[in-house]
Amino acid sequence: METPILIILFIFGAIFGSFFNVVIYRLPKKESIVHGSSHCPKCMVSINPYDLIPILSYLFLKGKCRQCKEPISWRYPLIEFITALSFVLVYLQYGYSYFTIIGILLASILMIVTMIDIDTMEIYDRFQIMILTLVFGMLLISSLQLLDHLIGFFVISVPFYLIAYLTGGIGGGDIKLIAVAGLLLGYKATLIAFFIASILGGSVAVYLLLTKQKERKSLIAFGPYLCVGIYLAYLYGTDLWNWYLNLFA
Repeated sequence: METPILIILFIFGAIFGSFFNVVIYRLPKKESIVHGSSHCPKCMVSINPYDLIPILSYLFLKGKCRQCKEPISWRYPLIEFITALSFVLVYLQYGYSYFTIIGILLASILMIVTMIDIDTMEIYDRFQIMILTLVFGMLLISSLQLLDHLIGFFVISVPFYLIAYLTGGIGGGDIKLIAVAGLLLGYKATLIAFFIASILGGSVAVYLLLTKQKERKSLIAFGPYLCVGIYLAYLYGTDLWNWYLNLFA
């Protein structure tokens, strides 16, 4: 029976998602992520432990601070839920394997990168380094040739670098992210990741332009879409690649 395992993974994912909320909030402010109790950003009163239960506390409190009654951002439980779901999906794809461990760690890093990039339009180098450490583990278990992984490092990052050099339209963080992720995924899954990111990013950009929330020259963070593409490519890259090739078979 896999249901208990999935429930446990979901719970742990939600707990980790709660911690990621702390990292996402404090890291750009250069605050410690291990010292200092959680507090309401409005009234600054420390939050009681029983009000820190992932997802459930938000529902019990009806989305408001117990002390000041100010609304709590919906993104906190959303991050907890998405993190929990991402852990479950990794297990459903890879089961008991080292790929699951790497996938859960990758999903965790990508979640933090996504939210910090949305908030600050920055991707910190420490996260690329973290993904790079996962690469060493992946190379020990990957069925791909080493050359596939090496090509993955360059296949999108080099065009990104050229675009950045010529137009300044791509951030350095995006280039580094897709480079180390490409080394992890191999070139086929990296192309899939880029395709997914382009579709998502392009669709959102068109929507923002049509609704006049952004202007043509406005900067839009591309990192979050890359993160979604990388995550989905890690899970389903091979299947999507084969499906695409079968369209022309």
